[in-house]
Amino acid sequence: MNESIKKSEKKFPASSERKGRRLHLWPSLEPERVFLLAGLLLSIFLGAAAVHSYNSTRLVRKTIILAQHYEQEETLVSRYLLAMEDAETGQRGYLLTGDDAFLAPYILGVKRSLILENVMQQSFAGSLAGRENFNALFRVSARKRAELAQTIELYKKGQRSEALDILKKGSGKIMMDQIRLRVQTLEDREKNNLLTARAALSRRLRYAERDLLAAGIALGGLFWLLWRLLSLSMEKKRRSREILEQETQVDRLTGLPNRKRLFEYLPEACRRSKEEGQTLAVLFIDLDGFKLVNDRHGHAAGDRVLMEVSHRFSALVRSEDLLARLGGDEFVICLPGQESEEGVVALAHRLIASFDEPFFSPVGKGVLSCSVGVALFPRDANSPAELVAAADMAMYQSKNAGKRRVSFYNPGDRGAMSSLPRSS
Repeated sequence: MNESIKKSEKKFPASSERKGRRLHLWPSLEPERVFLLAGLLLSIFLGAAAVHSYNSTRLVRKTIILAQHYEQEETLVSRYLLAMEDAETGQRGYLLTGDDAFLAPYILGVKRSLILENVMQQSFAGSLAGRENFNALFRVSARKRAELAQTIELYKKGQRSEALDILKKGSGKIMMDQIRLRVQTLEDREKNNLLTARAALSRRLRYAERDLLAAGIALGGLFWLLWRLLSLSMEKKRRSREILEQETQVDRLTGLPNRKRLFEYLPEACRRSKEEGQTLAVLFIDLDGFKLVNDRHGHAAGDRVLMEVSHRFSALVRSEDLLARLGGDEFVICLPGQESEEGVVALAHRLIASFDEPFFSPVGKGVLSCSVGVALFPRDANSPAELVAAADMAMYQSKNAGKRRVSFYNPGDRGAMSSLPRSS
């Protein structure tokens, strides 16, 4: 009916009195409607922007917490599994050889497993699912420790055949397989939670800017405050992404700066070296015999070696130096403010000598060593990449000369380096 009236009004113009009445009503009604509509739209957009920003920040925080939780739990359960394996290795070695030296890794493995159980119970067993998974792991481990203790006690009492019979039954192997399965279950559960959170965060960040840009185009010209709030929301997301990127600058295994952090540090170090007229020394270190450790004892033992080497190297460098893990079994040390090559050589010899101390059983002593290559800035290179490459070439000269020694890069000949034998 209203449509028909409007059509009739178009065909037959209204009288001047009716026109005046409509014009009189327009200022009192239309601005109010526009104000109410604009206020409603503003409230909707402000509320949507606020909720979007809050949820994004909460999702980023949740992802960061899950990432830290996953890395910490993965480290602890891996160390826990390694401790149980060490205990079993010590027990088997003792039962088969009767050598009391095998009791040391058994005792140490049992102690470490109990300590790690306490830590994991306090840190990760909060949820019901997590508590059940951890309790199941700890129950199997308790039975395994009891089996280990029983066989060792029988052997000590002279009942060697009884102890070996228990060993041959294979119940201990079954329990170790159950422990490995439980550890894998825990790691998979946390990994799935982290991947789900990261996927949600990726989807949110992928479409967030587009949604906020549409809101800015719609109301940016009319509401400066809304534009400001949207800008702040985008800035929060940018800072959150920067926080996530900062986590990629540390090597997860050793806790040392990684390749990315190294090549962010070197340009500034080279600039300071030029300004102060001092030498920047870069030591490129490669482990000798590391592949043999991995092949003989597995990658878990190789990871333990890398962590132990990083601890030994860290104890030898100064606070102003940078020790980084470049990747694999390669390490780089940056020494700013060097006045002579003697100090660099002395440090390199101490690094090599640090391998004289035995590693954990069964790696022991004499399997591992290191070769060191040295390059100096600005004498040997014009850029950070060239400096690391020169130190790398010098390191290979050390390996070719017999390993376990130090070599300096020779800038006069790209293929030749001066080799310094390790001091006795």
